Amino acid sequence: MMDDLRRRMADYLARHTTLTLATVGPDGAPQAAPLFYASDETLALVFISAPDSHHSLNLARNPAAAAGIYDEVWDWQAIRGIQIEGRVERLEGAERERAWALYQAKYPFVVAFAGQVAQNAFYRLRPRWLRYIDNSVAFGWREELELEAP
Repeated sequence: MMDDLRRRMADYLARHTTLTLATVGPDGAPQAAPLFYASDETLALVFISAPDSHHSLNLARNPAAAAGIYDEVWDWQAIRGIQIEGRVERLEGAERERAWALYQAKYPFVVAFAGQVAQNAFYRLRPRWLRYIDNSVAFGWREELELEAP
């Protein structure tokens, strides 16, 4: 059952492009930002961001984050998506290179922006908890997956 859930979550993450990343601001208030992401076999998400962006500065102070990935729909029965909670780490060296390769595999067009990408940082959101929502099954239907603490 859990292997099936992991597979469905991995498939969903692979088919989508944009997450809404929630971080904690310096005053404790939540902040959210939409970002392109790529995912790996562990359900971790990698994204690129300017090191001086609000969410990057927030993550430098507090690596706890949440994310939502979902279909944009107008019918409540079509609502489906994934909620994630975990920790974000900035990637350097070989980890950054692996993230760049993963990102390029999903978004081949970014090679044209390699110079701009080089000026930004790569981050990885390691989930500790994920919830898959699918209202086509039933209103409020969900399945949850707990992973080892990142």
